[in-house]
Amino acid sequence: MNEYVLLTYYAEYLKKIRKVSDSTIKHYQQAMRYISKFLVEKEKIKQSIYEIQNLDELVIIKEYLYSDPEFIELDTRGHRMYSAGFNNYFKFANGKGFENIHQQIGVMDIEIPATNKQLLVVDKWKRSSIIKMQSIESAGYECEVNPTHVTFTDKSTGMPYMEGHHALPMKCQDRFKSSLDIYANIVCLCPTCHRLLHYGIASEKANVIDKIYYDRADRLAASGIKVGKTEFENLMEC
Repeated sequence: MNEYVLLTYYAEYLKKIRKVSDSTIKHYQQAMRYISKFLVEKEKIKQSIYEIQNLDELVIIKEYLYSDPEFIELDTRGHRMYSAGFNNYFKFANGKGFENIHQQIGVMDIEIPATNKQLLVVDKWKRSSIIKMQSIESAGYECEVNPTHVTFTDKSTGMPYMEGHHALPMKCQDRFKSSLDIYANIVCLCPTCHRLLHYGIASEKANVIDKIYYDRADRLAASGIKVGKTEFENLMEC
């Protein structure tokens, strides 16, 4: 099972979007492996930096690293290769470089094995706020149902407020071996369209569901999620 979807997507992003050389990717990955080892020894993470799915938690890790004397010394001896590697990943996690790649992001659609459930207050499938934010960034902060839909300005981004919606709900994950928490399954929506899908009557949201299906069916299939239109419609209501 691939617990680290962000590791997989990061490598795909470097290779297919950034067109980075294999040797450079190897250097980035080496730096991140070392940082993961360092953080495990400090008991800040369990196994890997890529297990962090929340951007706020990643910011805390960044602040910790850059204030830790031991890391600073090691990074200096290593000619700052570790901080350079982390900075590059942090930009990726923040969605930097995702601007205006909405027509290209599909090249990163690959099958991602589903992770295990994580017991919180209820039994719930893990999901990544980083992947959701990146999906909104790649859509240019425009509603994918209708880009003319206008919302208020989000004070945290300075951009039109949008929400990331899992077209196939995460609670349907039991039906699939491949993960549903992927770029192909996350749609950028204005709050009205998002609420419509969750709370609207069937007749009013039928056209929206149709558009999402035809826009995403091929990308979902490339990611290991093969569903027909009727099944898609039913699963959206599961």
